[in-house]
Amino acid sequence: MLNLSQLSRNQMIIVGAAAFAVLLIIIAVIMSRDSSQAPPKIALAFWGVEDKSVFSDVFKNYKAVRPNVTVEYRAFREEEYEDALLDALASGKGPDVFMIPAHALGRQKSKLAPSDPARFSLAKLKELFPTVVEQDFASGGQVYALPLYIDTLALIYNPNLLDQAAVVRPPQIWDEVQYLSTVLRKLDERGRLSQSAVALGGSEKSVAHAGDILSLLMMQNGAAMNQGNSAAFANDKGLKAFNFYLQFGASGSPYYTWDESQPNSLDAFASGKTAMILGYHRDLARLKDKSPFSNFRVSAVPQTGETKNFADYWGLAVSRQSKNWRWGWNFVISAATDAESAKNYAAAAKRPPALRSLIAQKLSDAEYGVFAKQALTARSWPQPDERKVSSALNEAILSVVSGKVDASRALTQAQGEITRLLQAANK
Repeated sequence: MLNLSQLSRNQMIIVGAAAFAVLLIIIAVIMSRDSSQAPPKIALAFWGVEDKSVFSDVFKNYKAVRPNVTVEYRAFREEEYEDALLDALASGKGPDVFMIPAHALGRQKSKLAPSDPARFSLAKLKELFPTVVEQDFASGGQVYALPLYIDTLALIYNPNLLDQAAVVRPPQIWDEVQYLSTVLRKLDERGRLSQSAVALGGSEKSVAHAGDILSLLMMQNGAAMNQGNSAAFANDKGLKAFNFYLQFGASGSPYYTWDESQPNSLDAFASGKTAMILGYHRDLARLKDKSPFSNFRVSAVPQTGETKNFADYWGLAVSRQSKNWRWGWNFVISAATDAESAKNYAAAAKRPPALRSLIAQKLSDAEYGVFAKQALTARSWPQPDERKVSSALNEAILSVVSGKVDASRALTQAQGEITRLLQAANK
């Protein structure tokens, strides 16, 4: 053992210098290790249909916790978005993260990277979001996207027209809608509609969201929309719901209150020519734009039996092509599940929230309360291609309205078309 008392002054200086040099080497090694473990600089390309400004707080909050990541956002008009995205993905130059419609998983799944269950599991999805999100954005136990918000179909009504007819409240069940169709409807001397009670019974040409409304009615009536790889709604329950919808547009029906000659339901409502429509929260701004001084209110969509609602919204997904897919998911999880970021996005975008914790805060809100409550009971069904499903349901309505076929055959044809789509998607 070295005895320092036996060393000369020069020897002690040499030993001290050596010890200091060893210390410097140790520090350098530690600093080198820390430097090598520093997170890499990452640039994420993010595409969507929202204005960039609505994500400003989302980006700021994420940058605060992940300063090594830069998110570069590109906004598209919704009508141009799909083609631009598909072209970019086909050429291998698509974004890392992109917005996806709620019912599009069936046609987009092959393009998406699911979350790492260790980072975000299906159990976590169920904990944080309403049931409909699992139905729309999860498949085979894997999570493919997270919602930015949840919008639902609601009853939008003109209180002045209800007051004039001595109707004290909007309908809460569909039987009341039938009754009010006779009370609120007005016919001229030739038997033509001069005021409609409710915009139901027509195709997408005249009734906004006709396919969604029909899906809602069938699900509310207990129809099984699909079984495995086959559509299954052309049964007694589905047909009953279909006929219920169609009766409002049939001139021979006692509940006749709509036809295809009417203007688009949003225009008809804004101009005071119809008392009630079914629409989403996003439609409220359009109605205000069409008629800034109009008076309208929102109520829960009518029900029958077990409460069920229909949702339409967008979420965030990560491209399977992305070299930085793990970082992409890190951003998506932050944007969708960080309460502050999600709250600021919803406020900036004027959307109903998706997080259960934020839904709880909006249950009594004058503008968002109805939509917040309905998100909790919204339900969905696996659609192979939501655009083609909507087209098939719309064609069924048109076929009956035009007199080509009866309701049973039209619904069976729609079921067959959607079954072909489901089976092709699952080959």
